[in-house]
Amino acid sequence: MKTSHRLGVTLVLALALLPAMPVVATPDSDGVARFEELSRAFRSVYEQVAPAVVLIRTSGAIERRLPRFHPIPPEEEFSGLGSGVIVSADGYILSNHHVIRDADSIEVTLYDQRRLTAYVVGVDSLIDIALLKVEAHDLPTAALGQSAELQIGDWVLAIGFPLGMGTTLTHGIVSALGRQAAVIRPDYSIESFIQTNAVINPGNSGGPLLDLHGRVVGINTAISTKTGYFMGYGLAVPIDLAHEAMDDFLQYGRVVRGYLGIHMDKVDARLVREQNLTLEPPRGVYIDSIETETPAARSELAQGDVLLAVDGEPVNEPNEVQTLIYGRDPGEVVDLVILRDGVEQNVEILLGEREQDRVLAQGHRRVEQLGLTVAALDGTLARELGFTEQVARRLELHRGAIVVVDIDPHSAAAERGLQINDVITEIDQLKVESLDEFMRFVSHLEAGKSALFWFWRRDQGVDVRALPISPTE
Repeated sequence: MKTSHRLGVTLVLALALLPAMPVVATPDSDGVARFEELSRAFRSVYEQVAPAVVLIRTSGAIERRLPRFHPIPPEEEFSGLGSGVIVSADGYILSNHHVIRDADSIEVTLYDQRRLTAYVVGVDSLIDIALLKVEAHDLPTAALGQSAELQIGDWVLAIGFPLGMGTTLTHGIVSALGRQAAVIRPDYSIESFIQTNAVINPGNSGGPLLDLHGRVVGINTAISTKTGYFMGYGLAVPIDLAHEAMDDFLQYGRVVRGYLGIHMDKVDARLVREQNLTLEPPRGVYIDSIETETPAARSELAQGDVLLAVDGEPVNEPNEVQTLIYGRDPGEVVDLVILRDGVEQNVEILLGEREQDRVLAQGHRRVEQLGLTVAALDGTLARELGFTEQVARRLELHRGAIVVVDIDPHSAAAERGLQINDVITEIDQLKVESLDEFMRFVSHLEAGKSALFWFWRRDQGVDVRALPISPTE
């Protein structure tokens, strides 16, 4: 028994001295399969949409160091980079307004490495959207989804050209909806961004934000950062807003949006106390002031009313009201629910159009009646026409110029001798340096009379023609 006991103790000690065997983890096959399925979904979206994502290069961007009409050497041609997404096989491309703002020329590089010149169909600076066009056919396209269907936590993917590199895919989730970030500069800007933690860097601007079905749900537009690079979340314009603008560009040649004419504040605990509002908990949007000669001023609305709903949709942020009104056209009637003196009531308002938009619209109609199609003169065409920096300086044009790109052969403009590629420099002795300026000047011309259009033509210098201005109504 003693011998047996000693053997047993010896065996136990020997086993204790053996090196510990590594523990081999058994893969969770179900978990791995789920991640592999998600990876396949990501790859599928990339393969489906990447051919429709384009690199946009611009010359004459804000950072340009050379004069606008300077003949820039080819190697220094481009000073701005961004992305875009093809939305029609015949060459329409959605991007950001800030990507192409102040550009002399725009070049689009397709997935197959073809480089095409693009022109601007329309821009809406209030939501930072631009629609471009290239002359091509049978292009790959991305399908448009509905941003209204997004929910916080949904997977989203971003495709673009960050930092000028090749096509890049990043992923994340919808972190917030209806986000305001004060990144769009114009007054009355409409910010109702999709916030995402998908990595977005400079160069991604204008590229698509996609759902797992490969549908475009937003146009990537900005990042919240202190360094200029990604630090946690990016912002995208909801595709519903972008689609609305695109439809207007194609139908009317400009954005047509409804207008109320009110200034608003969010109703919070502080405002409830200051204004003695009977709202617990705080909700709605406070009407801080009403602009004169606007639809709101002609309605039953009053300063101090609290707006609770627009056409049955509850509102608690000023940008929610802006977004809902943006989707309506001038002439439509909207039903507002307001709170006044503690009592809810309904107010119907006939929407109008902002004065600035109305003026531009009248200008567009008058230019169409003249038989002209005009555009901002880009750097490429300026060089082809010989419209150099010296010519521009001699004509006292410092910010740009307008060129005739098409003429109706049966129009007043054709009868008076205007031609394609004429550079319009003045209208009734007012210098014309931008498209909006041109439209405003034409809008204010007196109907029934003639106006003097001064233009520059290669090898002939400056000439002038009197064109009749017809009533637009």
